[in-house]
Amino acid sequence: MAGRDGIGADGILVAAQLWAGEAGDPLLLAGWDDLWPACAKRVADDGADACQSCAAAPVRDVIRTGRPARGVCPSGTRLLAFPAPANSRTTVALLRLDGGLAQGPDVLAAARLLRDPGQLVRWQASQRTRGAERRRSAMAALERVVATTEEFHRLYTTADRDRASTAQDASNLDSLARETLRDSEAVQTEIAHNLHDTAAQSMVSAHRFLEAARASLASPDPSAADRHLAAAGERLLAAIREVRAVLNSLVPPGLEELGLANALRIFVRDAVPPSIAVEISGDVPRAENWLEAGIFAMTASAIDNAVVHARPSLIEVALQADGYTGIITVRDDGVGFDPGLVRRPTGTGRGLLHMARRASWLGGRLDVASRLGEGTTVRMTVPLGEPGARQGRDANG
Repeated sequence: MAGRDGIGADGILVAAQLWAGEAGDPLLLAGWDDLWPACAKRVADDGADACQSCAAAPVRDVIRTGRPARGVCPSGTRLLAFPAPANSRTTVALLRLDGGLAQGPDVLAAARLLRDPGQLVRWQASQRTRGAERRRSAMAALERVVATTEEFHRLYTTADRDRASTAQDASNLDSLARETLRDSEAVQTEIAHNLHDTAAQSMVSAHRFLEAARASLASPDPSAADRHLAAAGERLLAAIREVRAVLNSLVPPGLEELGLANALRIFVRDAVPPSIAVEISGDVPRAENWLEAGIFAMTASAIDNAVVHARPSLIEVALQADGYTGIITVRDDGVGFDPGLVRRPTGTGRGLLHMARRASWLGGRLDVASRLGEGTTVRMTVPLGEPGARQGRDANG
């Protein structure tokens, strides 16, 4: 049963060397109690208190008499204390024996080892080495616990930040969905009003003239039918023009066939008064239909804002591409304004707010620079999509 040092191989026989200080309290100099289940919760390391409740009495007896002494700890474990090394009056060896399981030869071997000065020194060295190893292991375990705790804290912080970001993204998505639905309903309402107030009225008027012509043909004077038919024709032509105007607001003329620059020139020809000069330079590569329509709508809104609010004499529109990003700049020499008003939904600049929202939906951004009396510059940057998609679009016209 004896280990390499003759003590405690199987946890049956455990030794410790103690010293009785001036107050008579035993202090552990070397030894360990790790393998002793009854004492595991009161393990003392080198230099620490060592199970004083069970060791005090036999240790004091040995210090007082110089002879071996016996005792029993509260757990029922038998104790054997004796001077170590032999004839010492200050240090004591304490053997803990597990209820008769330790055999006589093991006890004698342990006693001889601890009472011999040379072997005692070697035993003390081995115990201190083991204590140092335990301390290193405990320190490494503590470092792992600390590192794990820090990692858990980092992961928790990251997860908490991700949860907050996800919640914010969900809120932004809800807001975007509401804005999209609101704008979609506003567009549908505007189209319905435009058709009702223009084309529908013209077609109703044409229908009435046709009814009048039919009635004239049945009257004594059928010559009036020609006038009614001519008026009906005029009303139908007006309805056709008005329907085309509504369609052009949905699908800009020339955009799909000729590209952004030429579509803007058509828009300027039809929507900008001749007193305002408009110069359009450059172009951007072709993109998907919905993307081109969005870019056209923003640019047309910027031109229209300048015409309505800036009172300019010149509007310059520059189209260019930087890599796969389209850059559209609309500059006027008008009266200018305070850009801070753009951030106030109840103030001026609602058109710019809608343009900024549209640019964000397209994955880009809108920047506005203006000063009173110095004109306005609106700069839009929008990603044009994958180059492969544009090349395919270019090849197909």
